Amino acid sequence: MRKIVNKPPDLKLFLFYGLVLIPTFFLCCSRNDMAFFFVLVAMLLTSVIEIPIYGLRTKKPGYSALEAACIGDFYGVPISEEMQADNGRTYKTQVTLNVGGFIIPLLFSVYLLLNYSTLLLDISLAILLMALFSYMLLEVKAGVGIVIPSYVGVFAIPLAFILAPEVQAEAQAVNTAIAGLIFILAIFGILLGLLIAVATLSREEVGSAFFNLGGIGSFQPIYLISILALLIGTVP
Repeated sequence: MRKIVNKPPDLKLFLFYGLVLIPTFFLCCSRNDMAFFFVLVAMLLTSVIEIPIYGLRTKKPGYSALEAACIGDFYGVPISEEMQADNGRTYKTQVTLNVGGFIIPLLFSVYLLLNYSTLLLDISLAILLMALFSYMLLEVKAGVGIVIPSYVGVFAIPLAFILAPEVQAEAQAVNTAIAGLIFILAIFGILLGLLIAVATLSREEVGSAFFNLGGIGSFQPIYLISILALLIGTVP
């Protein structure tokens, strides 16, 4: 069963992200801009921490033992254990917030947003587009939770460049400003899409023992676009 602190669902992917951060560190050193880098380090290290916020009842999927084992291995979720944890045909579902995939990026996005106070209306509209895009592509995977494709965050890049002409009038470091916009649009958009999915979830649908917002099923798209935004910000 999952607890507040868990092991990474995919250890190889966790180590891969760690290795990617090594050359990124030297890029950030050359640009004298380390804040963004340390946020990414904190996101990765705290991605194993989940904070429960509330519970509900959802239906258990009708998986066979083999199907549950295969899906559990693929997503790193102990589906077989969770299906046996409660007697009956429903889960005692816990909705949790992932510290590294929800809380830290959300707080950093709010901090970055303070630098774009004159663009709040444009940014709000872009976030709504990003949230709609995320919501349309996400899937409620029985036994796993909410799953979002890894490429979803890439949609924030063209949206940020659409706002780039106005950013150039405000910022000296244009690439850094655009990187901040990409991060803001992607994080707010993906997280808003997740919240909408949970809010509209029908209890008649087949659900999961956990809906880990920003964690299993959604950490990867959030972290990938965060790395891309940082790399764009380090381009001379």
